[in-house]
Amino acid sequence: MKIRLATAEDVDMLVGLNADVQKLHADAMPHLFKQPSDLGSLAADFRDRILADADGSTFIVEDEGQAKGYVYIRIIRRPENAYIYTQNLIYIDQISVKPASQGKGYGRALIGAVFGLARSQGINRVVLDTWAFNTPAHGFFERMGFKPFNYRMDVYLSGQQ
Repeated sequence: MKIRLATAEDVDMLVGLNADVQKLHADAMPHLFKQPSDLGSLAADFRDRILADADGSTFIVEDEGQAKGYVYIRIIRRPENAYIYTQNLIYIDQISVKPASQGKGYGRALIGAVFGLARSQGINRVVLDTWAFNTPAHGFFERMGFKPFNYRMDVYLSGQQ
């Protein structure tokens, strides 16, 4: 198993790795998430936004020459103000492991790479969010040491969704 930083040459691979988790979200919440059908737009987003993000890093986990998953993180630095103390954290924006590869340590390896990056940057907090419907992900993240700290709620008003 090998973890490496993604490069511009990995865009098509990242689109493929993203497809399963994107479909999971689109199937569960079609009013919010698009199906992974516009591969050109997804490739452009990886190329122009994600891989170009100066505050971000994207790690790919490979095994036997095959990509098994990826994680895209952002380093967030918020200065102290009247309401909060200084906050330096890593935010896990996206993580996906191919369904056939789940339960084999690839997700754990990706989270380990994130924790290693955090330590190397002197950051002691890693944050992510996960949708309420995605209970398998909740269990995985809890096993990795994450704990709920905030609840988000929404309401759709008549005619909106």
